[in-house]
Amino acid sequence: MCGLITRSLMPFLVASLIVALAVRAFGFEGEKDSNPISCVHETVYEPFSGLVLVSVTIADSPPLDFVVDSGANTSSITDPFLALAIGLEVKETGLARGVGSGATRVVVAEDTCIRIDGVEVLRTQLVVHDIGARLAAAAGREIDGFLGADLFERYVVEIDPVGQRLLLHDPETFRYQGPGYEVPLEVVDGRPVVRGTVVVKEGGKEVPVKLVADTGSGRFLSLITKSRRHLKPPVEQREGASIGVVGDTTVVVAMTQKLQLGSIVAKGFETAWMEAFGVPAVRNIENLNGILGNQMLGRFRAFFDYRGGRLILEPLTGAAAEPISRDNR
Repeated sequence: MCGLITRSLMPFLVASLIVALAVRAFGFEGEKDSNPISCVHETVYEPFSGLVLVSVTIADSPPLDFVVDSGANTSSITDPFLALAIGLEVKETGLARGVGSGATRVVVAEDTCIRIDGVEVLRTQLVVHDIGARLAAAAGREIDGFLGADLFERYVVEIDPVGQRLLLHDPETFRYQGPGYEVPLEVVDGRPVVRGTVVVKEGGKEVPVKLVADTGSGRFLSLITKSRRHLKPPVEQREGASIGVVGDTTVVVAMTQKLQLGSIVAKGFETAWMEAFGVPAVRNIENLNGILGNQMLGRFRAFFDYRGGRLILEPLTGAAAEPISRDNR
């Protein structure tokens, strides 16, 4: 009897196996990936202080910790001695400005091959900064470099906080199908710019803002004081600091009532307020009002689609979900 049952079920088992194999082969298994066929490379990242750290190698280097930084208009390494130690040939090309009020000389290594998991993902000019010691002192660990605009221009970059995955998609074949919100995105000076509104204090005016969506910022939101008439910090505040390429800058930190990006609404969060001179790197972005940091972006599965002109923010589910609401007007 058992033998007869086994034989009678065999066609169904074979058919099920064929379907399962086809599903895996063509990437249609559930909703794990919005478009796995377009994925060029996938790796696991390390979350650290609100940032996304990936392990890379350059030439024959040991593994190096790089921040995935959409707010950087170039990729860089943080220590000139490290650059020399791994055999990079460098040359000086000028001065750079970033967060901070000064400038620093720019040293670059041309045609640098950057690998993740042994796979070449970028071949680019790498800027060599001298901020490694300051970053390590502030962060409590070494940060070896930043993957900036060249990564985001080359791929559709997906950051999945639930699986702690970084996925690099081919822009030509990427198609998104999912429950995410699409926020219009404009690339200015190599940086992704989005628009929204903020309400600074309870009962205050809703103010339009233009923001850089910056995965390299561990803050929720940073605003430039008086960059618009009603943009100024509340009376209740505390002092803070931000570390940049050319120096540190003092900020004040205060609660903000509301941020809205399209239909996404966030309420009751800390905002860093800084003077315009503290953000000279964004002078090429006209009428910029601030920086949308990874403390906000990390509440979503985020897709940076530069060619499509959109930032897709897909709400997280389960224990990873953060209190973000939707405006259905």
